[in-house]
Order: sequence, then C-alpha cells, then structure tokens
Amino acid sequence: MTARYPLLYFWLRLSSILLSTLMLVLPGLAQHLSLFLALLLIAVLGIPHGATDHRIFSVLLYRKGGKPMMKRFYGGYLGLMLIYALLWWLSPVFSLLIFLLTSMYHFGQSNWNYVNLRSWPKSLLYVLYGAFVLFVPILAHFESAQPIVASIIQRPLSQASPLLLNGGIGVVVVLNFGMIGLLWAVGKLTHQQAWAEVLNLFILLALFVSTPLLVGFALYFSGWHALSSIQDQIVFFQSQKPGYRLKDYVVEAMPYTGLAIFGLMMMIWYSNSIQMDAASGILFIFLSLVTLPHLVLIEMLYRIGQSAEVEWGATVPE
Repeated sequence: MTARYPLLYFWLRLSSILLSTLMLVLPGLAQHLSLFLALLLIAVLGIPHGATDHRIFSVLLYRKGGKPMMKRFYGGYLGLMLIYALLWWLSPVFSLLIFLLTSMYHFGQSNWNYVNLRSWPKSLLYVLYGAFVLFVPILAHFESAQPIVASIIQRPLSQASPLLLNGGIGVVVVLNFGMIGLLWAVGKLTHQQAWAEVLNLFILLALFVSTPLLVGFALYFSGWHALSSIQDQIVFFQSQKPGYRLKDYVVEAMPYTGLAIFGLMMMIWYSNSIQMDAASGILFIFLSLVTLPHLVLIEMLYRIGQSAEVEWGATVPE
C-alpha cells in the first residue's frame, strides 16, 4: 500500500509522530479528550470508508442481476448486522472473539493485499498484521482496556503481569518484523517496500505505546486503515467511471455516514450507563456490527474486482 500512496503515508507518518509527541507532552489533556478524539476521528474518517459499500456491490454484481441483486444486498447486509447484534446479546465473549478475528484479517488485508502470495500464507500474513494493530495497544494499555473489555463481555477481567503483557507485545512485534524480512528474502517485497513497511511498524508501535488506547487505535483505524481503503475504493470506482473523484466519494458516503453516526448515538443514548468505559465498549460493539458485512464485501472486491469476472469499464448504476 505504501508504494501506491506515498503522499498519503507521508502525512499519516507525520501526523502519528506529532500526535505521539503531543500526548507525551500533555498526558492529562490526552486522557481527558481521548474518547472525544476517538469518536471524532471515527465519525469523520472511519465510518465513511464503509459508507459506500452499496456502490461497491452495485459495481461488482449489479449487471448480473439488476435491482433484485441490490435488494439482496440490503437484506443480506442489514440481516448480517442484526444476527451479529443478537449474537452479542446472547454470547458477548464469543462475539468478541469473532470481532477480533475478523478485524485482524480485515486490517491485515488492507495493508498487505498488494503482495502476491498463495491463499493460506496470505491469510496468515493478514492475521499477523491485524494482531499487531489490535493487541499492541490493548496490551500496552491493559489497565485502560480491562474495564472496557469487561463492559463488553459483561464479566470481570483478570489481572495480567507486566511480564506477560510485554512478552505478548514482543512476540507480535517480532513476528511482524520477521515476516517482512522473510517476504523480502523470497522476493515478494522490493527493498524499498520492505523498508517502508518496517518504518510503518516502528511509527505505529510508537503511536500505540505513547498515546491512550482509544486515541492510538482511532488514529490507526481512521487514518492508516480507512484512508488507504478509501483510496483503493476510489481507484476501483475510477476504473468503472472515468472522472470519478474524491468529492464524488464524499457525496455518496454522506447519507450512510450520517445514518451510521445516528445509530451509534442511539446505542450510547439507550445504554444503561454513560460512563466512559461503557461508552467505549458500545463504540467497539458498534464497529463490530458494521465491520462484519463490510469485511465480506471488501473480500469480494479484492477477489472479484481484481479478476476477469468484473467487466471493467461497465457503467456504474446510479
């Protein structure tokens, strides 16, 4: 991804370094504004990157079935969210495991989809990277994560020793650096790509360790993940509709972005508690509900959109 969008990653690196520095200089302000900053970043950047899923589906499969296919899309998309919401109510622990696994794969896919690997090694690569961006901030700020996770799974979470927490961070970090070295050694990454990925891991590691849990994850999710995904989607739409620009994406994403933000606010409003830990837990549950169907669709985009099955240049239905 870095090689495709060098300017984007330059600003992401710079903003991450500046935010890390600011949080170290003003730690009190950071803690006080952490939930607000997380919500702002996710609302402005994170949610919109999934707000054009209906457009992606229409490009991929509309010509195969017309309007009935779009009805299936809305029914399947909303149905999957409702089923997952019911599962959260019935079994929060199992639902959390699903969220972690699917998120790990999804985050890794957005970073590593450009690498030419066979199916299972590529999936392993995705999961390892996803483990880095999920577990490093959680383990680095376990005291902050503990009450949030407890509110999500509705049961107390046991303490963990610093040795275990730091050891977990070390294992995940070493595995990811090792994977980059292995990919470079077997010729799957150029020298420039390998160094760019190493630099990204170092900056993200510093960001996750130096910033509060919610702030670090929100910047990664909204910037490193969502913005690069938006870039990919715009490139895809441009292949179907010459002249498609960022402003077109913003216009198309606005209605569903507003609807998603409204849904998030309603979830927080109807919560039994509006304490920060409970609100943070609701935020992660909300993200899980919109991530699962989004992940399925993005998997289709990478699998079908890069194959001959899609008629490139076909008219995008309005």
